Amino acid sequence: IQLMQDMKAKGIAEKEAEATRFSSFDQWCGDQRRTKTDEINAGTANIEKLAAGIEKDAVHIAKLTERIEELEEDIARWAKDHKSTADVRSKEAEDYQATSADFGETLSALDEAITVLKKKASKTAQAEALLQVSKLHLVPAGPKRALAIFLQQPVVEEMPDDQLFIKAPEAYGYEFQSG
Repeated sequence: IQLMQDMKAKGIAEKEAEATRFSSFDQWCGDQRRTKTDEINAGTANIEKLAAGIEKDAVHIAKLTERIEELEEDIARWAKDHKSTADVRSKEAEDYQATSADFGETLSALDEAITVLKKKASKTAQAEALLQVSKLHLVPAGPKRALAIFLQQPVVEEMPDDQLFIKAPEAYGYEFQSG
């Protein structure tokens, strides 16, 4: 009987030890379940927050992509405009160079013509012709003196000033008054 009682006591002790171990294991499982549930809930909330951020950024990316496409169209149009204006300017530069060369040749030709005229002006027989006119008997004494004074003036080496060629406006002697 003693042996049975010892076995019974041993069984009860083992049962209590097992109940204590089960209780602590059950406590640990409950704590782990609560901890893991809290972590899962926090992770789910973080996932939702990040998903909302991703969606917001996707919308922002779409807007910026659209703006980039608009700007690329502007850049392409500006590049085309720049090329066309560069072509126009190069054609204008060629026209200018041709016109400038033509003007330069014209000015050189005018300078040469002025030089030739200056040389010929002093070599012509105009002065001799005026002397012959002053010796004619039909010319009165007043004009003969004027010719003599004119012939005594020095030969002009330079062309006269441009202001000598400016004419006064023509005067109107009578304007028709009736309507």
